[in-house]
Amino acid sequence: MTMLDIALSDGAGPRYKQIADQLGTLIENGTLSANTRLPTHRALADQLGVTVGTITRAYAEAERRGLVEARVGAGTYVCSQNEQHWTFDTPDPEKLECHFGYNVPPLLDRADMLSRAMQRLTANPAKLNQLMLYQLPEGIMQHRQVVADWLTSQGVNVEADRLLFSSGAQHATQMALNAFCRGGDTLLVEKYTYPGLISLARQHQITLKPVEMDEEGIIPEALDTACKMYQPRLIYSMPTLQNPTTGTMSLERRQAILDVCRKHNLYLIEDEVNGLLPATRPEPLVNLDPEQVIHIGAFSKCLAPGLRVGYIHVPKRLYSQMANTLQNHSWMTSPLLTGITTELIQAGDADRVLLQIRSEMKERLAITQDILGDYDLRVSETCFHVWLTLPDHLRLGEFVASASKEGISLKSAELFVPPGGAVPPAIRLSVSSPTNRDVLKKGLLKIRELLEQEPMGGFAL
Repeated sequence: MTMLDIALSDGAGPRYKQIADQLGTLIENGTLSANTRLPTHRALADQLGVTVGTITRAYAEAERRGLVEARVGAGTYVCSQNEQHWTFDTPDPEKLECHFGYNVPPLLDRADMLSRAMQRLTANPAKLNQLMLYQLPEGIMQHRQVVADWLTSQGVNVEADRLLFSSGAQHATQMALNAFCRGGDTLLVEKYTYPGLISLARQHQITLKPVEMDEEGIIPEALDTACKMYQPRLIYSMPTLQNPTTGTMSLERRQAILDVCRKHNLYLIEDEVNGLLPATRPEPLVNLDPEQVIHIGAFSKCLAPGLRVGYIHVPKRLYSQMANTLQNHSWMTSPLLTGITTELIQAGDADRVLLQIRSEMKERLAITQDILGDYDLRVSETCFHVWLTLPDHLRLGEFVASASKEGISLKSAELFVPPGGAVPPAIRLSVSSPTNRDVLKKGLLKIRELLEQEPMGGFAL
């Protein structure tokens, strides 16, 4: 068992923080290397002459700092400090033959619609000059009303006076965590969740606790148990086209999840960034209980990622707090960008682009199922990605490395697992990302070749 060289001093602050600080020093100077198993809570408590509860708090503090991770049923281990948990790297097009890495819309020509939208704005100099001034943090009311009306036409019942703009859905999520969480709080998430949220939680020193899932998403009974066990601050979920599993909750499941939220008096962050992609879907959670749900969405998937226009709809009693948080972040979201977005909506371009995306994704998913359909593949209508479980004889790390050597970029399941969770042998393929269908086919055929490879023989002593 590893013995830790830790000395506690009176008057040097809370003992659990002293322990966490010294763990950080031991990791930084190389005394504790990555994947080293730390002593059990009881063993370290006996060594240092403190309570088991002190060690529990110390390990939790170290985990929030990204120093260690608790592995279910295995203990607490030192994290790799060089590990890149979530980055949006830019691939070298000369070295990369097919990019399955990012959930971006299929490549479309948006130049004409953007040019027309800007011409309409510039045709009214007074209006354009107004967009160049400071506005209220909430955004221009006319813009919010246009977006609210369009979302309602798409089946998302939101109110303009409870809507705020953001610089994309990621920014909206960050604002929600800033407004309603503090360092040390617990956030319940799906067993596999969005890597961007994992990164934000680490940045804000929020502990993520995964909740068991099935093919629809979070299991209500598991959520109820987790609420009792962890006393979380919030719940985060992607009920439609979940990232990475592609699952969509049924209406009955959504109602059951909200029942648990009401039972424990908890708000739920509904990340619906993919929610507008399906032509038909169950009612969004915000429709079912707008006072229990913090609804987040964006135009990045259904219109244009470069606009960086997202939105957040909150319960009435939380609106002022959220507006203050937005003001503290960036004062406001650019009125010029929200103005362009509303011009695209009013001209019908948003509807047209969404239909184009749905049509293209139908073709791309059909190609994917034709090539990889013999494997354990999860596919959902119009979803930008698929979730592929590897055959038993393949190892996840080796497969990802082999794909990279073949010029194929993809996402390992490891990126989607909260700290302490078990990593499944699976990959996410963003089939929306390749530049065209021919590139998509070429990349999928290479993936199939890798899946068909036999394991290397040999043994080790």
